[in-house]
Amino acid sequence: MGLRGFLPGLAVVLALSVSAPAIAHEDHDAPAVRGQSAASTAEGPRSGMMAMPGMAADMDHGAMMADEGPKPMPQRLYRWLGAMHPAAVHFPIALFLVAALLEIAALTLRRPVLTQGTRVIIALAAISAVGAVALGWFAMGMPGSDDATHASHRWLGTSIAALGLLSWWAKEHWVRRPGPGRERVYIGLLTLTAVAVVINGLLGGMLTHGVRHLMF
Repeated sequence: MGLRGFLPGLAVVLALSVSAPAIAHEDHDAPAVRGQSAASTAEGPRSGMMAMPGMAADMDHGAMMADEGPKPMPQRLYRWLGAMHPAAVHFPIALFLVAALLEIAALTLRRPVLTQGTRVIIALAAISAVGAVALGWFAMGMPGSDDATHASHRWLGTSIAALGLLSWWAKEHWVRRPGPGRERVYIGLLTLTAVAVVINGLLGGMLTHGVRHLMF
């Protein structure tokens, strides 16, 4: 068969491996979504009064896009962009935390070689954070009716984008002109960004999955 005969089979295997978890995830989540919809219908007008801040229904992007009746193109685009936010946030979360762990390992083990890739990682993290925050504003709309959890998630996420850009600037400034003062500024900004990312990730989980989603 040779290499040409092997590549189509490999492509099929990779496609199945990527699509299978997504299908399984959809099947797993479908009963929960139906249960939430039934509960909200049964409660009627009281559901808005009784819902705790951070319940999953507060940020149901699927329900946002399933309103009855056709919508104008700008409104559909607005809601579609907002629905991309839950997927987009994974990139800055992972990248900022990886960069922070590499910097900690380099300082602890005295292995500067571990930080060779952090310059690119932080740049990608900062850029993706700006994109994720923009999509988050599409998802949540303009401020005004936010509860405490939504408001905290909104403004902490916006602050993470700013901190990420500052961390990127500090990294570039330190690399081009090394010095202990510049290193401390960079490490401080990156640490603050990583802590904020963890806290805001927990807030996002509360909004998406409910306040008690991490109960053991």
